[in-house]
Amino acid sequence: MRRSSRFLCFLFALPAASLVSAPRTAHAAQIPPVNQVIGDGAADCADGKAAAMERLSLAMLSGASANIDITYYRLDLSLPMVTNDLSGVVRIEGTVVGLPMSHLLLDLAPTMNVTSVKLADATPLAFTHPGYILDITLPAPVPVGGTVAVDVTYGGFPQTGDFGYFVFGTRSGDRFAWSLSEPYGSREWWPCKDHPSDKADSVRVVVTVPSLYRVGSQGILISETPGVGVTTYDWKSDYPISSYLVSVAIGQYVRHQGTYNRPAPLAALYGPLAMTLDHLVYDDGSSALPAGWSGVTDAIAVLEDYFGPYPFADEKYGHSEVTFSGGMEHQTMTSLSGSSVSLVTHELAHQWYGDEISPRSWPHLWLSEGFATYAELIYWEERANLYPGTFEAVLAARYSSAQGAAGTLVLEDTTSVSNMFAGSRVYAKGSIVLYMLRRMLGDVVFKDILKTYAADPVVEYGVATTSDFKRVAATVSGQDLDTFFSQWVEDGTGYPSYRLSSFWHPDVIMGSGYKVWVTVTQIQTLPQSNVDVFEMPMVIAVQTTGGPERVTVLNNQRSQVFEISVANQPVSVSIDPDKWILRNDLIATGTGPLPLRTDIVSVYPNPVSGGFSLQYVLDEDSRVEIDVFDVAGRRVLSRATARAAAGARSEFLDASSLPAGVYFVRLHTARAEASRKFVVLR
Repeated sequence: MRRSSRFLCFLFALPAASLVSAPRTAHAAQIPPVNQVIGDGAADCADGKAAAMERLSLAMLSGASANIDITYYRLDLSLPMVTNDLSGVVRIEGTVVGLPMSHLLLDLAPTMNVTSVKLADATPLAFTHPGYILDITLPAPVPVGGTVAVDVTYGGFPQTGDFGYFVFGTRSGDRFAWSLSEPYGSREWWPCKDHPSDKADSVRVVVTVPSLYRVGSQGILISETPGVGVTTYDWKSDYPISSYLVSVAIGQYVRHQGTYNRPAPLAALYGPLAMTLDHLVYDDGSSALPAGWSGVTDAIAVLEDYFGPYPFADEKYGHSEVTFSGGMEHQTMTSLSGSSVSLVTHELAHQWYGDEISPRSWPHLWLSEGFATYAELIYWEERANLYPGTFEAVLAARYSSAQGAAGTLVLEDTTSVSNMFAGSRVYAKGSIVLYMLRRMLGDVVFKDILKTYAADPVVEYGVATTSDFKRVAATVSGQDLDTFFSQWVEDGTGYPSYRLSSFWHPDVIMGSGYKVWVTVTQIQTLPQSNVDVFEMPMVIAVQTTGGPERVTVLNNQRSQVFEISVANQPVSVSIDPDKWILRNDLIATGTGPLPLRTDIVSVYPNPVSGGFSLQYVLDEDSRVEIDVFDVAGRRVLSRATARAAAGARSEFLDASSLPAGVYFVRLHTARAEASRKFVVLR
């Protein structure tokens, strides 16, 4: 893979970030669509993937040569569309890296029959095809830095499993075919290096079908050439692409073309753009474009504002209609079976996060799906005037779904596709983690992080791991985010549960206002969470007789006391009132009104040389006893007062007779006790 770092249209334009879709699991359907137009992009995205891959039980690792950097694929395919087979020639080109190469290994399913392998000059090559590995013997070892180019002629009946790989079918009497290769399905229908880490620099997909059909694929349609009863469609893309994003969609389509004209405010930032929109819709007797599809121009504008310029602007964006449930973010031409705004926005966002920047390996799938799911929230927030209440409803549903996420966000097991694409995990929790990061760092910084990540030269048009995103986020924010990523993404499972207790009294030191003491205790245990203490900024809200007062604190201990000053008498206390933290919905706390508690407010001065003032608060009228003890527990001073009224009080004690040392003053009433340490100096 040769990584491109070009900027589109203008040198100062910042490319943007993209996200991915997957098949629906039981968890992915957590969000009740507000209506058919709004929909649920994450669930529909999951629909298009997980079910497609559930069949695979083989070891899901690429067996292709590690010491080749793929630079080019050309797929020349022919499909009769009367039987469920395909045939063709695939050109694979690459550069040898690491070690010399004498055998080129490619991924290819055993259902595909290879009839010949040749060098580019037509020299035949020996090969074997055991299982899922196509083993090609090169005529001589190719040194590091040398190039390899082979043509594989093959054909057969692609394996289909549930919804995926390469599917033929009939709808309303019309034949169709489509591919969906994420995460391990490219090998089921064409020879390749089936791993996201090695992006080809460019791809060409040439497909010949009966003239009744149209073909959609990546990049630009170079030509549409009629023959005798057939038509050949030649699609070419000059952007780096992972094998799982290479696709074809074949059907009796009506083609709709349009233009995305970049709005003036964005054109001022990135430069003007008039980009081709290219959509293929099944011909059902209507020429109408699905409503959600036609709204993609607005979605592009919203996401360009957040992520930077659309990353494939030299080519196009579009959709091809398919029959699987949901969507799949095939590069520059998403495959869709729905038209909801959520689904269209989700798959569009993948063009930045998932396509422009693909996961280096599948454990980091959340970098695609979590980002695309969060993009839905971005759209609903930005278009709240058109869809009032939708942002809040979808956020609450994502939050609820994320509470059901199992395991770490970085996947430990990528052999179970249902586990990989669980809606509660990489989709819902991935999006809520980004939401929390935004709330921690602020809107401006978070938006800068998204744009900087999409344009980062290390990953732009390449592949990324969680560490890459963490590096960018830390650099842009200027903060150490290791703990956040460890507890929420890389190592931690679950979420915190909190217990809250609090009391107050008048601020007798300042002479006005009130003090509130809030004790926050985290009470999560295994298996709910493996994190002992989630270290998070936390909002504490105090409702007072004069209105709400808020303060943000850093909660970084298992049990922690926070002292808060407020202007008016406290009525109640809550923590994280806006649910910015992924947490247990219920916070264990005491009942009844916020209590006034008997307490020693201060010993002043401290250290003591002569006398000192003891300031304290009583929660009720009571007789008060005050005693001073040394460190051995001996009472060295004592005073009893007459019955005192509830509220703030002050007593003066003479400590001039006490030798230097550490002492404790204890206040005792009929129902309460409090103590405070002080030091005597001589």
